[in-house]
Amino acid sequence: MITKQDFLDIDNQIKESIQQTLNTLKASSVSNYLLFLADGEYDKSLENTVQNLNPFTIDNRRDGYKDSTRLTFLNNFLNAFYSFPDDQPVTDDNEQRIHLELMVYSHIWESKPFLKKLHRLAHISNGEEYDWQLNVPNTRKHDFIRNNIRGVFETRGNNIAEIIRKGFHTSLRNAFAHSEYSFDTMNGNQRIWLDNCKGAAWELQEISFDDWSKRFAHSVLLSYNLLNQVHFNRTSLICLE
Repeated sequence: MITKQDFLDIDNQIKESIQQTLNTLKASSVSNYLLFLADGEYDKSLENTVQNLNPFTIDNRRDGYKDSTRLTFLNNFLNAFYSFPDDQPVTDDNEQRIHLELMVYSHIWESKPFLKKLHRLAHISNGEEYDWQLNVPNTRKHDFIRNNIRGVFETRGNNIAEIIRKGFHTSLRNAFAHSEYSFDTMNGNQRIWLDNCKGAAWELQEISFDDWSKRFAHSVLLSYNLLNQVHFNRTSLICLE
């Protein structure tokens, strides 16, 4: 379970980290800042067209359309279970909801549009040029997230790296994807048992319901706020000289 205050604290921390990253990017590279807000994308289908169209596009909405169903469900889920009415300042440990949370969690860290946006933000915040033709791998996404996203944020001491560390763990995603998990509530236990653990030092064997709630909150609020903060900066943009 998680309290309303803890959830709000995580929410505020993530908003501040994203906004600070965008502010720093804006100050260091206006061109990369604008391309990121404008969803710059290389559209291969426009290569060698009769009309001689430019394949370097902005306001490319394909990723948004692809991810729209997941995001609609995510918003509805948060409204249903994390609105924290006055008489419920804490979530319970409802197992049916936790099953759904594991699904939401796994989809967040499998979402190519989300990972693409995080990757681009990490690299342009590291002083690199905007990557117009970014491809997220179909497999071994844990390496992509750990090395190509989190590790790049870490090089600049960016707090988003720590947010990812507190949220993402491939053991949890894989356990759900392969149905190798179970809930242990016997003898006072309140934990998720992961049957995919093979004994490696980085793997999780188990996680308490409370620790799971924090990992879920960091993941879901990073996904939610990244889009929200980018949209806010985009719509509030007037003119940059």
